[in-house]
Amino acid sequence: MKNVQEWLSAAAAWQWAALVFQSPTAEAQADINLLAAELPEGFRSAAEEMSLIPLEEWETEFHRVIGPGGCPAIESSYDENALAGRGPLLAEIAGFYEAFAYRPDPRVRETPDHVSIELGFLSYLALKVAYALYEERPEQREIAEQAYWRFMETHPLYWLGAFSERIHQTESWFYESAANWLARWIETQARGAPSSAETSFAV
Repeated sequence: MKNVQEWLSAAAAWQWAALVFQSPTAEAQADINLLAAELPEGFRSAAEEMSLIPLEEWETEFHRVIGPGGCPAIESSYDENALAGRGPLLAEIAGFYEAFAYRPDPRVRETPDHVSIELGFLSYLALKVAYALYEERPEQREIAEQAYWRFMETHPLYWLGAFSERIHQTESWFYESAANWLARWIETQARGAPSSAETSFAV
């Protein structure tokens, strides 16, 4: 990504995905409908279709698929190093958030390694890059962009493949569609990464 609009589109895409995987609310449903129209071409139509899910159906699917007792939606559940304790992993993730003053919506009561929180952070970083580009602040742009690629590589890219595999065992049309959408989006982003983040995951 090279220009402001591309980074703004990336921010919208990450935020749309973050909302899809958080606990459903009427406000979140309204937001995913609005954001779907702002997504990059090739991702918009599928997102618009998923965004039409009735709130009651979304709530039912959430609690069945990734709510308590469903597929774990937190990174530490897929990290062998965290089996003995989640502290170091959560501290590392929190360090990223603190460095950029990222404060997740307090109404979303999830741990720092929850899929919706991590994707929301990538949206936040993309906005920071876009703002720095617009304001012609190359140092701030470089710092935010390096963090964007680094966080995506070491966190979402590390575990969302395994999460997606679990989702596909649930036979949930909504979350399977969302997992497929997210896989395509991450692979598109990773192909544009400067170096080592050029990887992907299978669904």
